[in-house]
Amino acid sequence: MNVLVVGGTGFLGGAVADAALKAGHRVAVFTRGQTVNPAVGAGIETIVGDRHSNLSALKGRSFDLVVDTCAFAPEAVASLLDALSPTIGRYALVSSASVYQDFAKPGLTEQAPTSRATPEQMELARSLPVEQRSSAGSYGPAYGPLKRECELVALERLGDRALVLRAGLLVGAGDYTDRLTYWVRRVDQGGPVPAPGDPQRLVQFIDVRDAARFVVEGAETGLGGVFNLTGRPFPVSTLLGACRHVAGSDARFVWCPDEAILAAGLEPWSEVPLWLPHADEPFRHFLEIDTENALAHGLPTRPLDETLATILAWDRRRRATPLKAGMPPEKEAALLAAVAADLAV
Repeated sequence: MNVLVVGGTGFLGGAVADAALKAGHRVAVFTRGQTVNPAVGAGIETIVGDRHSNLSALKGRSFDLVVDTCAFAPEAVASLLDALSPTIGRYALVSSASVYQDFAKPGLTEQAPTSRATPEQMELARSLPVEQRSSAGSYGPAYGPLKRECELVALERLGDRALVLRAGLLVGAGDYTDRLTYWVRRVDQGGPVPAPGDPQRLVQFIDVRDAARFVVEGAETGLGGVFNLTGRPFPVSTLLGACRHVAGSDARFVWCPDEAILAAGLEPWSEVPLWLPHADEPFRHFLEIDTENALAHGLPTRPLDETLATILAWDRRRRATPLKAGMPPEKEAALLAAVAADLAV
């Protein structure tokens, strides 16, 4: 196949480009030229342009598969398809699990209700400066509904030639969010580690390399339609125990109730990655969506230890780099002291 990856120097885009190249396909990435990704190496063509202002470099080009990793508004999808029409073969759109209306119940399938963008949210997307349109953070609460609008454009324009991937948390070496990386690093450092909430609370993510393989192999077999793209849920205690095993760490987990974490002033998700308090009912089962459709269609899932070992080896080479997520040391110390005091009473 002749493959184009839009946003091919990003975290997922780089993994897709690498997977397609290893599978023997011809690969090009379309990028603004502002990001360097070591995964995008020899044998991959770089096409420079901006999907929001200059698609001229794609005119006249023909691709069997286009993988779009960075569409955040429906106009971005429409303009890309216009530039490539009629020579586009299959189109894989990386959407998000955030399209669902709520996560009050576990096991959301692809048929669960989704949120449509309001006129105000559509106008927000149109009014953003060009330089902000390629950042997911620019869209705020409109992110999920706008992703749904992107899906609809792709499905309406291409039908079964569109592969829509509602991605959950993507993890691995190079993850710019540092969510899982924080836990890998913190457990590697050893000592008492505040562990969030119920040990049996479920977490869910997928190795970016497995997600990339599903996209490429799905295109090879003519796969189309909508798929949740993440791994099976498993207990957070399993995750932390695997981190300790892979690192050979002496970490000792101190399980902290939700109430203690909130009382310590820690922010869910950002300062305590992969954790949301049970009281946050609309998002209570955010990390428990159903993946059986993708698994039945060949989604590969490597062992947890393999994913963690890759992250650990990468992070040990960059320990001077501050993480974007995780507990500030002073808040961690206060939380541990508060939990110890409660246990002593």
